Order: sequence, then C-alpha cells, then structure tokens
Amino acid sequence: MSSQTLQSLKVVLASPEFVELKESAFVRIDLKYATEDNFMNENVYGEFNRAFLHEHAAAKLQRASELLNEKKPGYRFIIYDVLRPRSVQWIMWRKVEGTYQQDYIANPERGSNHNFGMAVDLSILNEKGEVLDMGTGFDEFDEMSQPRHEEKYLAENKLSPQCHQNRLLLRDCMESAGFRQLASEWWHFDALPRAEIRERFKIVE
Repeated sequence: MSSQTLQSLKVVLASPEFVELKESAFVRIDLKYATEDNFMNENVYGEFNRAFLHEHAAAKLQRASELLNEKKPGYRFIIYDVLRPRSVQWIMWRKVEGTYQQDYIANPERGSNHNFGMAVDLSILNEKGEVLDMGTGFDEFDEMSQPRHEEKYLAENKLSPQCHQNRLLLRDCMESAGFRQLASEWWHFDALPRAEIRERFKIVE
C-alpha cells in the first residue's frame, strides 16, 4: 500500500489541476481514511494523507464555505474525504467486496467521483467546534443516513427535526454552490454529474 499511495501523491502534487485544502477559519481537515477512525478500522491512505480537490470542485467548496459563514457565523465545514486515488479505491473495495458495505463503495473498475477529485464528504462544526448532529454518523451505512428516506424517519420520530435542519443547512450551502448530494449519503456531494466528470476529467490512479 505504501508505494501505491506515495506514487499517487506524487502524481497529484505534479499536476496543476489539483488544489490542496488547508485548515482555516472556514474548514477543518479530518481525513478519516488516513486514520483508523473509519468503518474499516484501518488507515488505508498511507502517505496520501493530504486533502486535495480538482480546482473546479475546490472553487465550489470555497463558495459553499462562504455561504455557510453568511448563514451561521463561526460555523465551518469538517472535511472527511476528498480526492481518493483509485489505488486506495481498490484497497477499500477488496475489504468490502461480498459484504453489505459493497453497495456504498464504488467498484474501482468504473471508479468513484472521489477518484477524480470531484467529490467531497463533509459535515459542519458549530461555533464551539462541535460536530452538528445529523441523526447518524459519517459512513453509518443504514437507511436513516440516506437523504431519500428523511421524510419517512421524520414522520416516525426517528430523525429529529433539529437533525433534519442540520442536514438541510449542509445541503443548502453545498447545492447553492453547485454541488449535488448523493441520495444514499447525507455527507457526500459531487461537483458535477457522474457522466460529465468521466467525460471531462482524468481519473487519479
């Protein structure tokens, strides 16, 4: 894994198309797959432990962070995953293949939007630095994590109105900046439609 992810890092650093995200008053970086604090309980990123986005997506994220600051001064995004090389996608796929989690990890053969640096996984921190309650955690793979089922769980009083409002705040900022939310994950946003990403951009191996 080490040599694969190190090579991926070198490729990204050599490309002018990618922007490295840095911590600021608007953004905190917490790359979950570069730690053991993830659903695999393993660091699968190795040397690829820095946050990058394609410049097209990075510009939209900057706009989304400005919108969040306008709506909620003192709030900021916490970034869980951004550019994920396909070399890492293969590592993750081999760990989940044949399990229920397979549905949440894109097959590396076709690639994930993360592999192009065109997807962001994130949440929101309040002015005290606390993660807003979204009803489920990041990478909590169940129906209540899926935006398409929110009305159902609201009606059943399983997803609280406050958690729903927190999700709507995240969604509004991201979608107003040009992102599209994945229907199965409240934390995942794509900078462009899948087909357009594959037509216009090059995957990061």
